[in-house]
Amino acid sequence: MFQTVEKPRVAALGLTLELYRDAFPGYMERLQAQFDRFLGEMDGLAVMERRRLCCRHEEIAAEIASAEAASLDALLIVPLSYTASMTSALSFSRTALPVIIWNTQEALTVDASYSHDDLVMNHVTQGTQDVTNVLVRAGKRFGMESAHYQDKAALARLGEWLRAARAARFARGARAGLLGQPFQDMGDFGVDETLMAVRWGPSVIRLSPSRLVALLREVEEGAVSEIVAQDQERFDISPEVTEEIHRISCRLELALRALVRENRLDALSMNFRELMSDDRLPTLPFFGLNKLLGEGLGYAGEGNAVTAAHMAQVRQLCGIANFTEIYTVDFVRNRGVMTHMQECNPALARRDRKIRLVRKEFWAPGVSPYVGMHFTLEPGPVTLSTVTTDAGGEFYYLTYETRIPDMEPFASFDIPHWLIELNEPIGDFLTRYSLAGGTHHLVSTPGHHASGLRKLACLQGFECRGI
Repeated sequence: MFQTVEKPRVAALGLTLELYRDAFPGYMERLQAQFDRFLGEMDGLAVMERRRLCCRHEEIAAEIASAEAASLDALLIVPLSYTASMTSALSFSRTALPVIIWNTQEALTVDASYSHDDLVMNHVTQGTQDVTNVLVRAGKRFGMESAHYQDKAALARLGEWLRAARAARFARGARAGLLGQPFQDMGDFGVDETLMAVRWGPSVIRLSPSRLVALLREVEEGAVSEIVAQDQERFDISPEVTEEIHRISCRLELALRALVRENRLDALSMNFRELMSDDRLPTLPFFGLNKLLGEGLGYAGEGNAVTAAHMAQVRQLCGIANFTEIYTVDFVRNRGVMTHMQECNPALARRDRKIRLVRKEFWAPGVSPYVGMHFTLEPGPVTLSTVTTDAGGEFYYLTYETRIPDMEPFASFDIPHWLIELNEPIGDFLTRYSLAGGTHHLVSTPGHHASGLRKLACLQGFECRGI
């Protein structure tokens, strides 16, 4: 249902000065070749949908208009010589497309053989500063990387900027479904939804449990049988999972998929309390929900559309994401148990074993048994993040990089779960996190991604605070 996260689609604009066209015969051809070499180093980081060497306002405006019409993710600006800011900065400041500036040059070093030609082919910085000064004064947010064009670490950071641009652009049109009402009195994810849409981008789409019930009645038994057969190949199924329980959970999966599809959702949150009190639903749809998380749906529990939308944009930034909470703390080994009722991304499960399907009895009365998953996550580095608002209603991110230790699933805890293991007293982290206003819902993604989240925040005009 959800497409693989693709590389950012970019328009690259090389900038120079029109005066040089006549002053230096053959110069534009040399700059074009240089521009092509620079972009060649970016293979694998982005798809260059458009590329053009520009020196006049009209050329730049036309390229931006074409990029906007093609719904590209970003403008990559590459000054190739001195460039007068007012030929470009007005157009850059007015476009809604994210602007990323690459301040680079061909020369790696300067020695005693430095010549006028070396200057002509490597005088970029002062033109870049002309442009960036005007953009800052205009209040235009932009990303930037300065380094030699073959610097691999800098190129990786430039790619991170472009992925952040894609995520920021995605967020401006994201749709986060809210199935039922938010959990009563759970206040840490409450925000002004209008300001959420205007200042950040995601819209909250109200969904009725009655519609899920109607879609459930439309499910065809042949489709249910297909899913059951696929599950038998994909999962290790406990004998306690009867065919009847399995088919009920698969029917709910198909209904949930239809609900997500017809509302064009990028993210979803549901309040289990409302669903469990609706006797038209046979049980809770956690089984299908986990599969959707594995395919790319953003999610958060209890009616938290804010964190669900954040998970969806983190997926665009990092390729994959997960929803979680810190439950129990191990103060001796500085660990925390990460879990929720059942919701967890199975695409992040340990790769050395099949996920086990188990019969689940919900801890609250009135819910029939359903199929649950029992697994833990692949060990390695992980980044935790959340989004919230300050006293003035401004959004900001909190991030923390830690690691997932190698562990066997807890035998007596048959829901998805994993651990974080810190290199500091976990109590110190928890204190800093709460003092910074951290929410109890978190998004996680494997790897080191705090720098990418800072870049995303920069492009969105948010603050990003490391914990």
